[in-house]
Amino acid sequence: MSNHPIPIIEARGTYREVGRQIGERCKPQIEMMMEQLRESVPANKNWDMLVKESRIFQTHSRAVYPQYVDELEGIAEGAGVPFDEMFVAMCEELWETPPYNKGCTDMAARGRATSDGSTLIAHTNDLSAKNEEDLVILKIQAGDEPEFIGISSGGVGISAGFNAARISLTGNQLNSNDVRHGVPRLLVVRAILGSRHLSEAMDHCLLKERASSYNNVIADGTGEVYSMEGSATDIEAIYIEKDYMAHSNHYTHPAMRRFELDQSDNANSIIRYNRANYLLKENYGKLSPDLFKKLLADHAGYPTSICKHGLTSVTVFSIVIQLETLTAWIGRGFPCETVYTEYKLEPYQN
Repeated sequence: MSNHPIPIIEARGTYREVGRQIGERCKPQIEMMMEQLRESVPANKNWDMLVKESRIFQTHSRAVYPQYVDELEGIAEGAGVPFDEMFVAMCEELWETPPYNKGCTDMAARGRATSDGSTLIAHTNDLSAKNEEDLVILKIQAGDEPEFIGISSGGVGISAGFNAARISLTGNQLNSNDVRHGVPRLLVVRAILGSRHLSEAMDHCLLKERASSYNNVIADGTGEVYSMEGSATDIEAIYIEKDYMAHSNHYTHPAMRRFELDQSDNANSIIRYNRANYLLKENYGKLSPDLFKKLLADHAGYPTSICKHGLTSVTVFSIVIQLETLTAWIGRGFPCETVYTEYKLEPYQN
């Protein structure tokens, strides 16, 4: 695994201008992504079928988030790729056929659980090992939205980040049995990072037109943290209790368990979830950015541990966010090997 910092791309302007700047800078990654997508079409489909079906998602997206579709069109223009084909990359819902590689572990703490009372969010992002090569950090200010920092694979779609209004977004892959046509969950993530306050971020999680949902962990600088455990048609807003919280890749709320696509596929997620809660409890009152970096490198259950080294997915980046100070520490590759780089934002002036 590579240990040098993830390259950063800064862009400002209208949504279309921001997208064009991203596309120009990420052209090699986007071209490679498109090639990989064409080579990994699900067995029961072909590329033309995917493009055609993605247009249904595109119609829903234009109706709800025209500004973010405009941004994506700018990315396609900047990269010199057909927009209709690039939009397929936003529609993960088209690609999920069991078994689907799940990953990512989240931990959050606030108040009495942290060493200084601040709000801390920690996240590992697990993907195919080859995705590490395509990672970029986007530092974006589009339209009149708060500036945000987000980590992306190739510049199209964002996995985690935070913005200048002290809103953070991390989360976990969930496999639900009610996936449908609608607004892709990756576009909902982009909307959350454009939010000016927590209720706006939650509104995006609750979007009735969504095609599916991640478990979106949203938080703000006042110490409010929610795990928005969702499917396409239902959602539970799980509030942080005892000043700490963890989540991995299975439904934990009793009302949501009926949406689990395959409960027999949850062993690793259950182990990471319980291990994360144990680490949070054991370190209650001592949790700090530096300590979280060590917790993200935990190897209990290796190789499918919180710091995941295999089998089918690995940790390609990790992030620790301190919302009050608008500071994040981002590390490339395995948390047990990485050197974290610090990033800061200036407060949003509404």
